Amino acid sequence: MEGIKNDKQLLVEKYHLKHENNAWYSERENSHKHLIFKDVFFERADIIGLLFRINKLCIAKVKYFRQNIEKFDPLKYDYRKGFVSVPLWDAEFLKHRASGWILDFRYLQTITVYDNFVCLCKEMEAFESKENENF
Repeated sequence: MEGIKNDKQLLVEKYHLKHENNAWYSERENSHKHLIFKDVFFERADIIGLLFRINKLCIAKVKYFRQNIEKFDPLKYDYRKGFVSVPLWDAEFLKHRASGWILDFRYLQTITVYDNFVCLCKEMEAFESKENENF
């Protein structure tokens, strides 16, 4: 078991985070080092919390996706294969199953007005309602 990495370790490796002074930092070439999260947050948070913190997504989005993650498929884009299914820690996109919409984390960052996010959620839920009516 010792050689098997958990999802949090894989996430840290993917984003090349550095551990220093009880915190995790992003330090990329040609950019300043900046704090991503402290050890306390890292230990307590689930993968959604960590992934959304790395992608600078607000708590409302964390809460919604945490409660509804089973309605989404985690994806990333491969230039040869297109969108491919991946474990949640490796996701760059979330595909809403009922609508087929693919949400990019960068797109979710652009939604800065809470009511606009609520509208998006309601639109997705409308697809879910239609899907449930068909059963």
